[in-house]
Formats: sequence, structure tokens, C-alpha cells
Amino acid sequence: MITILLEIREIILKAYQKVRFIVNPAVKFLFSILVFSAINTDLGFNPKFTGVPIVLAMAAVSAVTPSQVLVLFAAGLTLLHVYAVNLFVAILLLLIYIVLYALLLRFTPKHVAVAVVIPVLAKYNLHYSVPILMGSTSNPATILPTICGVIVYHLIDIVKVAAGREVELNLEDVVGLYTDVFDQLMDNHKMIMMIVVFSLVITVVWFIRRFSFDYSFQISLGAGVLVNILGFLIADLKYDVTVSVGTLILMSVLSGIIAMFCDYMKRILDYTAVERVQFEDDDYYYYVKAVPKVNISLREMDVKHFNRSAIDGDDYEYEEETEDEDYEPDNAYESHEEEDEEEDLDVKEYEPKEYKSPYMLLGNPDVSEEEGPVEEDGYSTELPDETREEDDYYEEEMLLDDEDESDEEK
Repeated sequence: MITILLEIREIILKAYQKVRFIVNPAVKFLFSILVFSAINTDLGFNPKFTGVPIVLAMAAVSAVTPSQVLVLFAAGLTLLHVYAVNLFVAILLLLIYIVLYALLLRFTPKHVAVAVVIPVLAKYNLHYSVPILMGSTSNPATILPTICGVIVYHLIDIVKVAAGREVELNLEDVVGLYTDVFDQLMDNHKMIMMIVVFSLVITVVWFIRRFSFDYSFQISLGAGVLVNILGFLIADLKYDVTVSVGTLILMSVLSGIIAMFCDYMKRILDYTAVERVQFEDDDYYYYVKAVPKVNISLREMDVKHFNRSAIDGDDYEYEEETEDEDYEPDNAYESHEEEDEEEDLDVKEYEPKEYKSPYMLLGNPDVSEEEGPVEEDGYSTELPDETREEDDYYEEEMLLDDEDESDEEK
């Protein structure tokens, strides 16, 4: 079972690596649509900006740009809706957004989107997963964007009420409006407890996962879920913060499962093969614990193709493979060299031979010209007529030469 899960993980990761340039913008596009739709649903004071074309256009731009652009679009859309009903509330909201955005860009520019993620996920009670993920993947600096997200989530509810108030154009009414907004924000015990609990969850998860004992990461996730549940239960008992206990426990556990799944897709450690090493240099003495990652190779599948006749029960049909005449294998050059060497061994130098009588060529010295042909082992020693004529011709020439030599001696 474990092997099957690891193979499924490898398949998902390899498929994601091939299409990540399409998947990442697509996910950002869908999430941007969710953000802008949530803003239009909660505020929606200006019908001009609730249209589908505007939402799709902003989502398309946000999909191919950094997350800071998405935050700017979300803040701008919120301001436009509030401006349509109350100018003074829109100015106050703009000032708060400028302060929060400047803090985010200054300290945590890579986690700016958290300020938008928390208000959106809070509608589905999934915002409990954000601090657990931040603590498991980053450091306590992510507490700042988490706090900003919580503030924005509760600020939108206060702004919706304040935007409906009629304010005259005088300093006293404007100051009174701003004072009421800040008083509601600071007296919001639910917001304060959410900030405290989320900060504790991030710190606890980050602190425990830094230990070197086995399964420290999984233990840190469980501790984060426990701190989240206990923190909101204490807030419910002490500060009369309305919390649904069943929803809190269920969503906290689900958030821990989501965080564990993200870690499972990121890495798997084999604690059965832990190695500990100690060494030193000129300045320090090192204690190193090495935990190998689990890597698995996918099984190769052999696919066999059968023709139709084989499936129906008939004999197999094979196609004869024809070789190209011009094709030569890789060792063709070596084979040609071997053939040339064999031909060189067969070639012999020409040596002139002395003339031999046909009877001598037969290899039988006992046979004379007078005896004629003799049958030997079923084969005849008789020479053909042309050979006899040549032999007589050479004998006559030899006799003439002998006579000439005798005449010269005389």
C-alpha cells in the first residue's frame, strides 16, 4: 500500500513538473476570481464593478503577475465600492491599507497574499489552516501578514456598517466617524483572540519542527492543531467569543491534514536509516544528523500488441523483417578488414615451374610411353590426344637441339 502511494506521488509530481507553467497561472486565475467575487458579494455598493468582464480582466492580469498585484486589485476594488457610498470611510480605509501594505512590503514581501487569503478562506472556516502552513513552511515573520489578514477580515464588517451612516461635511462628524470605527476595531475581542491564537500556532509549529528528533514535523503539525483548538476554546470561555466547537475541531483537524498532505508532496523522510556524523574544523565542532529522503522509481510496463486473428483464436501472423541492402551494421568496417586479411592469406606469389612430362604429372614413375595407359583404382592414366601431340612436339625439339650441339663439337 505504501509503495502504491509513493508511486502515485511520483506520478503527480512528474505530471506537475511538465505542466506547472499552465497549472500555476490557472490556479492564480481561479483564486483571483474567488477573491473579487467575495468582495463584490460583501460590499457591492457600486454595480459598475460587479460585472463579469471586469472580474475576469482583473483575474487574468493577476494570474500572470506577482501576488502583490492581486493585493492591490483587491484593495482598489474595495475602495471603489466604499467610495460609492461614503467618501470619508473610503479615505480612512485607504489610509489603513497604505499602512498595512507598506508593512507587508517592508518585512514580508513574499507573503503579501496571506492578507487576502485569510478573509476569503474565513467564509468557509478554512482560515485555521493558514497559520499551520505558515509555521511549517516559513518562520515567525509570517505572523505579520497573518495579523494583517485578520485585521482586514474584521475591518470589512465594520466598514459595511460605517459606510451606511450619513456624515455631514464638518470636522466633528468626521472625527466622530473615525473614532467609532477605531473603537469597534480595538474592542473586537474575537479579532484580538484570533491574532493571539494564530501567532501562537505559527510560533509553536515553527519551534517544534526545528528539533532534530524523529518525526518532528508531524508532531509540530499535531501541536499546532491542538494549540488552535485550545486557544479558541479558552477565548470562548473567558471572553464570551462565540465559537462553534464542532466546527472549530473539525476544521482544525482538516487544516492539519491539509498541511500534512502538503508536506507529503514536498518530501518524505526515512527515519529508519538515520546517520549521525561528528566532525570539526578550526572554528567549530559539528554534530550532524542526516535523514535520507524516500525516493522510488516507477515500474516500467511492457505493452504487448496482438493482432485481431490472435485475439479471435487464429494463428499468429508475423511480418517478415526485410533488411535494406545498403544498410551496414556498426561493425561492418571490421568485418571488411577481416575479409581482406583472409584474401591476402589465400594469395600466393607466382613461381615459374619447370616443364614436366604428362606422365610425370600423373605421379607414376613406373609407367613408360611404350606401356600406354594403365587402369589404376578405376581411373585411366591415358592422356588426351592434344597432350600427346604437345609431348611429341617437345621431344622432337629436344632431339634437334642435341644434333646441333654434336655437329658444333665436330
